Amino acid sequence: MTEKKIILADEPLKSPDQDKLGFAPFAKRIATVIQSVQLRESIVFAVYGKWGSGKTTFINFLTSYLNHDSSITIVKFDPWWFSEKEDLIRQFLSNLQFTLNKSTKFKDIAKMLKPYIETLGEIPKFGWIFKIASRFKKNLQKSVIETKEEIINRLKEKDGKIVVIIDDIDRLTAKEIRELFTIVKAIADFPNTVYILAFDKDIVIRALEKVQEGKGEDYLEKIIQIPIELPLADKTSIRKMLFEELDAVLSGTSNELFDSTYWRNVYWDGIDPFINTVRNVKRLINTIRVTYPSVKNEVNAVDFIAIETLRVFCPEVYSIVKDYPDMFCGYSGEIYDVSRRHIEFLKQFHQNWLSRLNFPDDLKENIKNLLKRLFPKFESVFENIYYGPDWEREWRKKYRICCKEIFPRFFIFSVPSDDLSKHEMDFILSSLHNKEALIEHLKRLATQIRSDGSTRLSIFLERMEDYASEISQDYIPVVIEVFFTIGDKLIIPEDENKSFLIPWGNDIRMERIIWRLLRRYDNNSKRFEVLKNAFKNGQALFMMVNVLILFWQQHRKYRDAKESDAILLDENHLKTLQEIVLDKIRKAVEEGSLLNTPSLPVILHQWREWANEDEVKEWVKEIVFSDEKLPIFLTKFLQKTVSWTETSRATNIYWQIDLNWLKDFINLDFLEKRCNEILSNDSIIGTLEDKQKLAIRLFLNEKTKSLDSSTEEQGKDG
Repeated sequence: MTEKKIILADEPLKSPDQDKLGFAPFAKRIATVIQSVQLRESIVFAVYGKWGSGKTTFINFLTSYLNHDSSITIVKFDPWWFSEKEDLIRQFLSNLQFTLNKSTKFKDIAKMLKPYIETLGEIPKFGWIFKIASRFKKNLQKSVIETKEEIINRLKEKDGKIVVIIDDIDRLTAKEIRELFTIVKAIADFPNTVYILAFDKDIVIRALEKVQEGKGEDYLEKIIQIPIELPLADKTSIRKMLFEELDAVLSGTSNELFDSTYWRNVYWDGIDPFINTVRNVKRLINTIRVTYPSVKNEVNAVDFIAIETLRVFCPEVYSIVKDYPDMFCGYSGEIYDVSRRHIEFLKQFHQNWLSRLNFPDDLKENIKNLLKRLFPKFESVFENIYYGPDWEREWRKKYRICCKEIFPRFFIFSVPSDDLSKHEMDFILSSLHNKEALIEHLKRLATQIRSDGSTRLSIFLERMEDYASEISQDYIPVVIEVFFTIGDKLIIPEDENKSFLIPWGNDIRMERIIWRLLRRYDNNSKRFEVLKNAFKNGQALFMMVNVLILFWQQHRKYRDAKESDAILLDENHLKTLQEIVLDKIRKAVEEGSLLNTPSLPVILHQWREWANEDEVKEWVKEIVFSDEKLPIFLTKFLQKTVSWTETSRATNIYWQIDLNWLKDFINLDFLEKRCNEILSNDSIIGTLEDKQKLAIRLFLNEKTKSLDSSTEEQGKDG
């Protein structure tokens, strides 16, 4: 299916062949009446209908049928073109003259209209001028009457009809509306002339009551001989038109982003009440035609149509949603909330803004129902339904507006440059079978910095976990091997979250993906084979060590025979993997690369636990003897602490070194001696980075503190 047009012009349909609302048969009946009526005087039809109800479409269909009759000359006049700018009388008659001049049947009438227009134009419009030139006025009036009589007599001799169509009368000012009716009933009330006037009756009546004594409706009845109430467009036909246009706009949208059941619920609960006229359809479709293409397949299509419906028809509601995402997005209870208290807070907020809406109660209820469909958190406020954090993965996969990460896309009409589009996500996922390609993708994402300082890699890893259950089992070994190949290089400090409760970095993101992928296999032996190959081919020491720690922890936790099914690897599997890791550590020592691995203290601790303690100490002692390597070594033990106070939103970052991590590997007095030697050597100090200097000074400070504490304790004992 292809998109047929870029914009649906807010133009009426031209031909009855285009009829979608059942206007054509009615227009044909009225055309038949006009063709058959015998006229010695003018007659005025009025087509009543609300704005956007299809009046002009009906007029166009009527015109189309009348055009088939050669005895009829059609004159169209749009008074809105001349509103507040020109003399409507002169403009109407000039337009009439111009049209009739093109008709062989009425060319003589066109010539007679010229002096009529000129004479009318000389009559002053304002009463005070009439008083000054009353004699002149009488002469002019006589001339006007005589000229009009000549036109009337000539028209009576004609067989054909003149049909004058005037639309958009309800757009004029009150004085202009009255002036136009004066034209129809007094100035151009010619025989064999049919006037078809189209307007919103209520608007015109209210306008007339401002400038006319008495009721506007009574005045209108004197002007209109044949009123025609435009039949209401069939709601089924309007819906059909909307769905056909939406079908074209949504062409190429992924099926997973347009759930038909969800669409039906959203449409009937909240969109349908706003779709009552053709103009409603065009307004919504035109808006979506402009905004949707830039986010196609990057947002849930149903949610997008719904939120755009609010933007077009309820902009105040749209603004509330846009400005207060935390009140709509996410699940029912956040981590710090006492759920019930949080719901009550949300309820007060939502009831407050809902009560301020200037809509009928039934429409308010429709708006609430629509928001319940879009935002589960909003639903929880008014229904006894609660959604937990597990739902977020499903919402994120479907690119729902209720997902905090996806929400901004619905309001900027594009995917932010530091976000990850669905297209890019799908492209990377399609390369999971190719180790080299996946490595290049991950490296690229790790170098792309987002506005908050983190990398786009963190976004990808978060999203990838959502797809872990769908990745082909054939690709699982490739993904796991890639993580154990370059995983250490993907651990980026800026990608760690700032939570006190759960520190969350790329290492944990990768571990969670590995864990979920391994659970896809139904036996421990298969899992072991995948991990063994990945460990053998990998170089990411910290990732291997940390994953192995997790497996040992799981093994100890579920060693009870009743819970053995929860264990992903057998003990002999873990021991084999452990030996592979130890070989990797020793190889890194030989190659001189161990010092550069992330989270070195963790690796050293496990090396000490899994192997010979002296082996570890020997390596550390060699590092400490090196003026170049010692400062690097100490930076590996720096620990960052983030804090803030209740009175300030600014965060404070502190660095510290825990001596307990060091004392297992090196004599602290010897380490202190070596640090002082480095600090006393200006040639070495000048080559050190600031972080290395900080690490040395922090260690020496902690060492001094520990000595003071030890001395104080000894004094107490003495």
